[in-house]
Amino acid sequence: MKNIILQHWTGDLGELEERSKANIEEYAKQCDADYSLIRGDVFRKGMTSPCQKLIMLDEQFDEYDIVVMMDIDMFTRKGMTKNIFIDDTGIGRHYNIQESLVKKLKARFSDLGDPSYPYWGGSIYRLEKEVRQRLRKEIVESEIKRFNGNFEDEGMMHRLAVRCKMKITENTYLDKDLWNRSSFEENVSEGYIIHVRNKIKNTPGKRSPRQSKILNYRNLVEQGILE
Repeated sequence: MKNIILQHWTGDLGELEERSKANIEEYAKQCDADYSLIRGDVFRKGMTSPCQKLIMLDEQFDEYDIVVMMDIDMFTRKGMTKNIFIDDTGIGRHYNIQESLVKKLKARFSDLGDPSYPYWGGSIYRLEKEVRQRLRKEIVESEIKRFNGNFEDEGMMHRLAVRCKMKITENTYLDKDLWNRSSFEENVSEGYIIHVRNKIKNTPGKRSPRQSKILNYRNLVEQGILE
């Protein structure tokens, strides 16, 4: 098996991005996988940075059995030993908020969305070669451009899944939110990979208090959850 973890970023790397890169690159080594940080407009020029993550489908990565794409504000939990390449079979996150997001996508793009097909959160994807090649064949430029700035990579990936009539099975989604546990969750220490967000805590029904991601990251380090 030959696998790789990718991250993407547009612009200069800040402290958080540098630390995420170092953390995930080390995690790739632990998983005996390659690592690459891809920068700039590598998928389609002029599209937003999240849309550029669809480079993960490109044929340049066909030498790899599994490609994992992670956002550059993701960190493995301290002491975590799970291997995403062999300890799960899902393609991406679908938990709570994704249920509502796919319905919103359908309401906005009625001709492109369909909640009966997969919808993945954009912070982490785990894609086997056959899946990447299958989705890649379905790219229609006029369709994916409509998601630029609107649902972005999540919308494009959903549309490709609709086009190839991908069925939802036990292998479609990663295990709940364990591979993407938001930093503001009370049970953050139970996640395998922590997604550092601006929220300090979640307060349903009103605006949640926020601060910079780097401060939230440092708080998790102080708590011994991240290194």
